[in-house]
Amino acid sequence: WIEPSRHTDASTVPTIADRLEKVAAFRAGSKAGSTASYSTRPYRFVQISYKPTDSIIVPGVSSERREYIPIGYLDKDTVISNLAFAVYDAEPFVFGLLTSRMHMTWVRAVCGRMKTDYRYSATLVYNNFPVPVLNDRSKKDIEDKVFAVLDSREYHSENTLATLYDPDLMPDDLRLAHQSLDEVVDRIYRKKPFESDEERLAHLFAQYESMTVAAESKLA
Repeated sequence: WIEPSRHTDASTVPTIADRLEKVAAFRAGSKAGSTASYSTRPYRFVQISYKPTDSIIVPGVSSERREYIPIGYLDKDTVISNLAFAVYDAEPFVFGLLTSRMHMTWVRAVCGRMKTDYRYSATLVYNNFPVPVLNDRSKKDIEDKVFAVLDSREYHSENTLATLYDPDLMPDDLRLAHQSLDEVVDRIYRKKPFESDEERLAHLFAQYESMTVAAESKLA
């Protein structure tokens, strides 16, 4: 990843210079005008999705055994590959919603599958996930629980997220932190506690139907 300001310095490295020459030649020979136009900038990707902000990373595929997809927080110096999804300008309450039982209920119902594992989708899962209008107090309540989850993860930092979110190995304090977060998120959707994931899903689909009706009325 070479920034324009560092292009000249990077090109003094023979291996990098050789690679840039090959990229320039390949792009120049392309029939696609957009690709050919980038032959003069071989040090840059043609399509850049990265933003220099903190981000939430959501794995593209995750084991169906997990109660929660192991979603992570990254700083601005990490570039996320095409094997995962990124939420840039990440706010803690968004992390809380995505790692909640409510969101996992939605994931299990609407996401695609890689064999039997969850295959996340920004278009199908993330963009369509019904979220009530949140006031500042609701966001703060979620964020308080998010920090408890992150603190628990940090306490077990010798383990990977894959280990921490293995249902047979998940530490008790992390599980309790998630359950506390789940209770806060559930109350944002409905004051009466949910008795089951089936109830959560029915509530989510009812909200989704209301959202689509409202969207269609605006287009009418």
